[in-house]
Amino acid sequence: MNSDIEITRTVVGMPEMIRIRPRHLALAALGGGLGAAVRFIIAQSTPIWETLSLGTMIVNIAGPFLLGVLLQSLAERRESRRMRVIRLLVAVGFLGALTSYAQLAVDIVIVSEGHHVLLAIAYGSATLIAGAGAVWLGVQTAKSWFRLRSQHERLVR
Repeated sequence: MNSDIEITRTVVGMPEMIRIRPRHLALAALGGGLGAAVRFIIAQSTPIWETLSLGTMIVNIAGPFLLGVLLQSLAERRESRRMRVIRLLVAVGFLGALTSYAQLAVDIVIVSEGHHVLLAIAYGSATLIAGAGAVWLGVQTAKSWFRLRSQHERLVR
């Protein structure tokens, strides 16, 4: 997979300044704006309990699942300009802004300051474990889908 950020090295192997292409940055920014808007809508439309947001937990589980599906789907295809646009717009931008591990950290601190340390630990741990499981499930889902699609195409021929 090609890098979206270009890094060059000097003759002695020291890295030089990173150059980010403006169009790549614009794609990630556009996707990020959309992802942040969706996260805001989800956060505003879900209940809060003991200052813990169900919306934050939802986006921190759904985002990794979708990221797993998307990145595995892109890995199954040849690298192309279109795939790079999708990766920057959706994976880096949209899903990067949709998930909110910073808000998770704030929620954990606020709850623990309210003398609910076990609740904060349980909430944080559950979200992180569920997010990791969601990525794995997303990757497995995409692999299964591509395997079924491949089998179907062989049967149709």
